[in-house]
Amino acid sequence: MRLIPTALIAAALPLVLAGPSHADTNFLSRFEGSYSGSGTVQREQDSSPRNVTCRVTGRTPSSNDIEIAGSCRAAVIVTRQIGASIRYDPDSQRFSGTYTGASRGPAQLRNGRLQGSTLVFDLVYPQVVHGDRNAVMRITNSGNGQFTMQVTDQVDGKPQQTSNVTLSRG
Repeated sequence: MRLIPTALIAAALPLVLAGPSHADTNFLSRFEGSYSGSGTVQREQDSSPRNVTCRVTGRTPSSNDIEIAGSCRAAVIVTRQIGASIRYDPDSQRFSGTYTGASRGPAQLRNGRLQGSTLVFDLVYPQVVHGDRNAVMRITNSGNGQFTMQVTDQVDGKPQQTSNVTLSRG
């Protein structure tokens, strides 16, 4: 059996430990720039989803933060601000932040974890929406200049996508 020298282990350990943190901050940088796109949004008072078109801009104030801000429009008359402010904590290897776009006000994004190219959050509304304050937000970005923001909530006791917007760079 061959032993690995202690000095080699000591030199490599910081690189191994830094791996996930570096990968997660690289994930955040994928959101930089201007994006536009479309999708659907299910408001609590509507029986069916509304088609929306959206424009957002993403910027990284630091390597562990991303801010996405813009607006979505349904038909010609309804415009709503949409966005997310997300922070990565390298110590806990979790993401957290705030989601703007819910009719009840900004929602908390908690316990975020990166699963492949999808960031999954526990979303907590400031007030009851669809019978409770909890939902799940998924933000998928494969690094190809496009990302999707989806919210899944319990509607009448069944999981339902209440928001699904795909945005492309440019």
